[in-house]
Amino acid sequence: MNQLRPKLEEVASGIYKVGLPLPFRPTTVNVYLVDCSGQWVLIDTGANSADSLETLEGALAELGAGAERIAAIIGTHHHVDHFGASAALKERSGALTYLHALEVEWVGRFLTMGQGAVRPEAIAFFEAHGFPLDPGAPQKARPPWVGSDLYRPVARPDRLLRDGDELRFGSRRFQVVWTPGHAPGHSVIYLARERVMFAGDHLLPQITPHVGFFPGGPADPLGDFLASQRKVQSYAVEVVLPGHGPVYYDHRRRAAEIIEHHEQREAKVLAAVEHNARTAYEVATQVFGEEPRPLFHLMAATFETLAHLEHARGRGRAHRTEQAGRVLWRAA
Repeated sequence: MNQLRPKLEEVASGIYKVGLPLPFRPTTVNVYLVDCSGQWVLIDTGANSADSLETLEGALAELGAGAERIAAIIGTHHHVDHFGASAALKERSGALTYLHALEVEWVGRFLTMGQGAVRPEAIAFFEAHGFPLDPGAPQKARPPWVGSDLYRPVARPDRLLRDGDELRFGSRRFQVVWTPGHAPGHSVIYLARERVMFAGDHLLPQITPHVGFFPGGPADPLGDFLASQRKVQSYAVEVVLPGHGPVYYDHRRRAAEIIEHHEQREAKVLAAVEHNARTAYEVATQVFGEEPRPLFHLMAATFETLAHLEHARGRGRAHRTEQAGRVLWRAA
């Protein structure tokens, strides 16, 4: 295979953005190489594909380094495009791997899911919330990368990240800022002296990340996500380095826009159950549109709708009842 030409850009002094290809949308993920006095720290990994790994190695070569110069791999969260190649990169580099403690559990869940196991509670969850099921639906509703070679994460990272941790490499100080919502242990990484924030999927410049309520997950993921948006606004940041999209410079404005987006989405969700009690799936098809789409996308829309309904219920704006084995929602 011919090595792809890396999209390498110095975005701050000694900090390089590398665009790695993805075989799904979004079609590119940004990972970051940070020069720490001759050793390199990698923020996120891309998916475990030959194209992605060769592109990253090409970027290192342009910087006069090889994989063996990577001292640490820090994952912002467990998803395939952010931590999926961590095992391969650890094998090539010997780097220490870092991931938030809450994310390690989800790595294990996805690896187990990839072995074909369908938990009975997951099927019961789908049925209760009105999701259409046929014999193959639980498998079809999984992310398409589950069980594939694209997801080969380190199952047991060398170090577990916690909120407020400081990691030192050379003269750099990497501060861990826990930002749950998109994933339970999602963390952004902050360089205070440089005023740079590696935002992962928390603060994307052009789209909003998926925030869903799902079996075994947090009780109020949307509430966590909105609190995390307010949390990052307190940091002094001059350069925002997102997992997808261009580098940008006003994190407080973007956080405010994301909060406003979810307020508007909640209003649409509650309007859908103002006069009639409905399942989350029924609400999702109204709010997100009824045009045909892959089952996995319907699942994601339903989970996001549930996140809004559960958050509204916690604030006294929605009621949840059960009838004939179905969970029904109505605006308060």
